[in-house]
Amino acid sequence: MKFTSTFEIKGWDVADSGGVDELADVGRATIRKAFSGELEGTSVGYGLLMQTQHETGGYVVIERVSAKTDGREGTFVIMHYGVRDASGGGPWYGDVVPGSGTDGFEGVTGTFGIQHDEAGAIFTFDLNFA
Repeated sequence: MKFTSTFEIKGWDVADSGGVDELADVGRATIRKAFSGELEGTSVGYGLLMQTQHETGGYVVIERVSAKTDGREGTFVIMHYGVRDASGGGPWYGDVVPGSGTDGFEGVTGTFGIQHDEAGAIFTFDLNFA
């Protein structure tokens, strides 16, 4: 089933560099989001991010989503990643971590894409329920 939701970043806490001195240009952050639309909820994620002096970059995030949609309520974990070109474009993609769903999301699998446009940031989930 396809679900589209906008999201808003509610928190972005940059971690100390401890433990990654050899990767001085890589940052770590805890990221909190609120989703609205066909999938409603919140999330907390932990990311590794890199930006060059040319404003290109890449990232990877593992994020636990607590959500409600289509009569279901529970949690699941997603992993997403992407690259940014100098114009700010993606692509950004992700997957549901198999076996991570709880309650109404138990057994969920799937993928998603992330777009950014003049309306904001949008997740398009393609979820399969067991």
